[in-house]
Amino acid sequence: MQAPRLLLGALALSFLAAGIADAFVPLLPGRQYSAVDMLHMPLITALCYAWCRADLLARGQVPRGRIALFAGVFPLLGVPVFFLRTRPWRQALLGLLRTVGFLAACLLLASLGGLLGEFAAGASHRGG
Repeated sequence: MQAPRLLLGALALSFLAAGIADAFVPLLPGRQYSAVDMLHMPLITALCYAWCRADLLARGQVPRGRIALFAGVFPLLGVPVFFLRTRPWRQALLGLLRTVGFLAACLLLASLGGLLGEFAAGASHRGG
């Protein structure tokens, strides 16, 4: 079960890094997001897909169909479907609760990264 956990750690760290980088990159004209956010989206897709495949392999299941791809391309819908299709319903519900907690933690990391980035950007603008 080491590979799935490493991928989840990489996903969480990507939110922290994106939050920090957002402080240094301006928003796109007329949009509420930056180029960092645009680059972060395919990374989220790739990590979600890789996690689904690694999770199946770690549990001794053969990846079937395109469920991992669906979970990667549409994580908010695909990951719950992934759990419901690959686990008994009680384990699936527990996985869904953990996923909600993980998503909340990732959003908190992104916010923390944004605060750290703003602090660093402010310090660099003050000359120290």
